[in-house]
Formats: sequence, structure tokens, C-alpha cells
Amino acid sequence: MAEIWQTIGIFLGELIFAVVVAVLTRLFSTHKIAGQTFSMVVLGVAAVIGIAGFRIGWEIVGFLALCFSVEGLPMGIEYYSCFIADQIKTNEEIRR
Repeated sequence: MAEIWQTIGIFLGELIFAVVVAVLTRLFSTHKIAGQTFSMVVLGVAAVIGIAGFRIGWEIVGFLALCFSVEGLPMGIEYYSCFIADQIKTNEEIRR
């Protein structure tokens, strides 16, 4: 019976987190804050893995975090390099 309540608590935690992320995403979008997509994805994945740690165990969480970090590093470098290049291009166009 305790496992059921733990699972319900984990799902409620995930739901609360999802609502907070949705509100943050809306605020970032409304205020035209650029370059936040990758950060929000990293935050979401980290939270899901972290909250799941209460159920699946912290050793597995550490392994999953390592796997996602290795996978996400090249994507983050690519995302931010494109973002910076776009910002430089925009700034040069504004100067003209």
C-alpha cells in the first residue's frame, strides 16, 4: 500500500513541476527571451530523473544523468553556437 502512495506522490510532483515549467515557458515566450529552449529541456529531463529517483533508486538516477549529459552536451554546444551566430548576424544587420 505504501508503494501506491509513493507512486501517487511522484506523479503529483511531476504534475506540479510540469505546470511550473509550462508557466515559465509561457513567461519566457511572452517576454521574448531567446535561447531558452535547450535550458528548459535540460531542466525538464533533470527534474524527471530526479523525481523518479525516489522510486527507481539513486544509483540508476546517477547512471541516467550521466547518459543524458553525454548525449546532451553536443546538442547544447550546437544549439548555443547557432544561437550566438544568429545573435551576431542580427547585431550586424542592425548596425547597417
